Amino acid sequence: MTLIGFSVIAFVVATMVIGIRTYAKIKGHATNYYVAGNTMPVWVIGITLCAQAFDANGSMGNASLSFESSFWAGAAIPIGLALCLFLTGTFFAKPIHRMHLMTLADFYHRRYSRATETLATLAMFVSNIILVAGNLAGLGLLLDQIFGSGYLAMLIVIGACILTYAVTGGLYATITTSVLQVGMFVLATVVGFLWLVGVHGWTELMSKVPAEATDLSGLLRAENNAYVNWAALVSLALGDIVAIDFIQRVIAADSPRTARRGCYLGGFVTLGVGLLVSFIGLFAHFFGKSPSRFLLVDLSLNDVPALVGTAIILGVIAASMSTAAGVVLDLANTITRNLVQRYTRSPWSDRTMLRLARWTALPTMAASITFAYFRPEPGILLILAFDVVLAGCFVPLALGIYWRRANTPGALTAIVVGTLTRVAFYYWLPERYAGLDTLIPPMIGLIGFVVVSLATQKTYAPKHGALMYVPTDEEVVKGVY
Repeated sequence: MTLIGFSVIAFVVATMVIGIRTYAKIKGHATNYYVAGNTMPVWVIGITLCAQAFDANGSMGNASLSFESSFWAGAAIPIGLALCLFLTGTFFAKPIHRMHLMTLADFYHRRYSRATETLATLAMFVSNIILVAGNLAGLGLLLDQIFGSGYLAMLIVIGACILTYAVTGGLYATITTSVLQVGMFVLATVVGFLWLVGVHGWTELMSKVPAEATDLSGLLRAENNAYVNWAALVSLALGDIVAIDFIQRVIAADSPRTARRGCYLGGFVTLGVGLLVSFIGLFAHFFGKSPSRFLLVDLSLNDVPALVGTAIILGVIAASMSTAAGVVLDLANTITRNLVQRYTRSPWSDRTMLRLARWTALPTMAASITFAYFRPEPGILLILAFDVVLAGCFVPLALGIYWRRANTPGALTAIVVGTLTRVAFYYWLPERYAGLDTLIPPMIGLIGFVVVSLATQKTYAPKHGALMYVPTDEEVVKGVY
């Protein structure tokens, strides 16, 4: 067995052991499973919020896009995700944490209605199945390269490993393992970048990079994919605010101040380390590489010392496991909480919620594996995932917090109109307008939201006061507020 193969197996086993050991922290309480008891400190929140920028979607997509298109095409991923964290910390972390939610979809129930919560949950389901599928696709393709056991087999094996520890310790498990997983990627990437620059020199590495790959044409000229690059930035910067795993970590912080500061810390780490990956993608020109979704893996295997390259590959696998575990867990919890429980008449106990949340994770992972098998497109799927919630769910969240006249009909209109417009554009918008299919739907949803809210003020009173109500733990679990 190769060094990389042995290292991957050892790392996955170690991750599972660490995750499973967190089972004792649940203590039979649903709030511990869902939000880690609202006890997480700044540095844990900050580190775990970086995972999406460094997973297979983020890191491998970043490097290959930088090489194949331009610096801005790849850098849009870390810049967009960093902007998301800065915006979340500034405008969303404090009010969302203060509401004492179990899931992000709870916000749509408390601020609007059960129908709004249901539509938002369904949009989040579609979005996050795509997100997990992108990570599993990256993991499956990478592990198949390492072990040669077949793409589908690797999807099933890694999916089962992730599911085992995620449903054991809940958010405690995903956060605890994420610290190790993200930390490994950060350290390996910084060391790899410094080694490349130290050995070959910055000037030499950049000497083979085409001028158009680093100038501003990637942001200013449509023929150089400016629409697509801006769309990626906006999709990640705004759409990711409605990412259930991001918000779940915000909710899990020990205070609103911690949630805000954790977002800022995560934003700076995401931006700094993510841009290093973009430059590493550009360095591939120096080594005469060919376009490939495995470009970062190719560089790690052949152009840096074996230990550094192995660490980078392990870091990609680790960050991908972190994102997949967090999203699968949070999505299963959201389905259990905001679809199943909400339509059950009698209040639930902790035991009922825990049991059903764990069982729901099984079909959730199965759906993600199925999607990943038929659409093995890491990188592209990251942006598509957040297009869905950007189109329908972002406007009701933002205006629900900052516009007192936002009401239920307006929110329902925004979700339905924004999402359907995005789907229509996916099928019918000409390729030359790629990027506008991301940017236009949320604007249409915004217009519909404002117009309908203003027209229905007398018949549907806004519930802005819901933002100030803080339910007890017992009320939160039973869902009776």
